Amino acid sequence: MLKSANGRRTTVVFGYIAALAAVAMNVVYPAITRVSVTATLTPADLLMLRLGISGLIFAPYLFWNASTIPRRIWIAGVPLSFFHGWGMAACVIFGLQFAPASHAAALGPGALSAWIAVLGFLVYRIAISTQKFLAIGAIITGVLLILVGSAKGLSTANSMTGDVMFLAASGLAAAYLVYVQQNRISPVLGVSLVSTYSAVVLLPWYLLAAKSGFSAASASEIICQAVFQGILSGCVVFLAINYAAQTIGSQTTGMLFALVPALGVVASLLIAKDPVSGIEWIAIFVISGGVVAGAWPAGRSTSPQAAADGVIVGIGGRGDVRQ
Repeated sequence: MLKSANGRRTTVVFGYIAALAAVAMNVVYPAITRVSVTATLTPADLLMLRLGISGLIFAPYLFWNASTIPRRIWIAGVPLSFFHGWGMAACVIFGLQFAPASHAAALGPGALSAWIAVLGFLVYRIAISTQKFLAIGAIITGVLLILVGSAKGLSTANSMTGDVMFLAASGLAAAYLVYVQQNRISPVLGVSLVSTYSAVVLLPWYLLAAKSGFSAASASEIICQAVFQGILSGCVVFLAINYAAQTIGSQTTGMLFALVPALGVVASLLIAKDPVSGIEWIAIFVISGGVVAGAWPAGRSTSPQAAADGVIVGIGGRGDVRQ
């Protein structure tokens, strides 16, 4: 019995480590990407590194399991790769040319839960509780404050363009997550389809039409971005999120992800040196409060052992948890 309790305690500890690692990656992803995309490497370079490498990593899974994957899932992978692969990632990476990294953290992971609730209601008629309705209201209020700040010129010169792209990215990610949750597509299969299909779509475009900055970048920067974009953001974050949700519960994981918008501001200031106005600080803490309120258990606390009952994902990574 004692050995079993110790084993469970160790599992929970590793679950928290995985969750915090995923949070940390989502915190620094926008800032590190913005530094590179506004200096040497182009958005096309980072997009290809992120999805090309993760596609190579996950493609063998599709090959080994091809006979067990239904035809409808192979077909569904085409739009899903746009929702949560090349379309979503392009909105984030290209958007970071225009808007601060702090906006990406707030309008991506911060707004995602609101998008999921709204799309779930509109498409599948999933009821929204009063608690979640109020949480969505707080998130939308924070989003509007950021947009007002951008419109008034309190951020970077073209921040509104980036803000719209970040919101589009979180909307696309929400569409993917709602679909895979309702259709019971396993997390590994979902990310394998998205990564592999995205790599197939992007490679011809990258080779024939995209602008590259590899010739101007140092070997160390290219290697670091390849590891950061393709392996850490494209693979490790996905695995960490799902492991955390399975061991400590999606409610706890969701509340830890409320740290992303607030800590994203700090990363933006320290790494990307982006300006942050007073209204943006207020907006980001309002969004974080909304995320916490939405993830907080409505009734009795969700046991860490309970099966994950929600969907958690970061804008810089991928993950889904089936109900």
